[in-house]
Amino acid sequence: MKFSLAPRALGRANSLGLLVVAMVLGSFACENKHIGRPCGLSVSPDAGQTTGTTGTLDVALECPSRICLLPAQEAAVQSPPTTSLCTADCSSDDDCGDGERRNTSDTSDQRCKGGFVCKVAETVGDFCCRRLCVCTDFLLKDPTTQSYNTALPPVCQPTATNKLLCKNL
Repeated sequence: MKFSLAPRALGRANSLGLLVVAMVLGSFACENKHIGRPCGLSVSPDAGQTTGTTGTLDVALECPSRICLLPAQEAAVQSPPTTSLCTADCSSDDDCGDGERRNTSDTSDQRCKGGFVCKVAETVGDFCCRRLCVCTDFLLKDPTTQSYNTALPPVCQPTATNKLLCKNL
């Protein structure tokens, strides 16, 4: 009587092949954009300090998206104050959900405490009308709805005039 191990070995090879394919495909599925990682601005920050509508955006090699953001300060300053943070393009708040958050037991941690929302951070310049993940530490909540204003600003509506003013429309 002769026994063959070929079917069993073939089954293991198929399982191993499927595992390798799943690992390769899985490595492309989720990229960590490190939203919320502290980053350094190479320009003088004109935002984050006072009220206004313009944030400071800069190219930052430490950010996978290469975008470092210090939004205009709408809300009261945190203690310690939230610093400039890596951000990324988004289309909804879900795209910002995995942002790095402040370790509240570390008094020197200046990352975002409140989380991130997807909104237009800049209405002029190279980043005009691009939706980016913005730390809520800088934003005021609407007292009626208890939510953050993430509506598209009027200057970002895709009209003929606005398209002449902003290359991102």
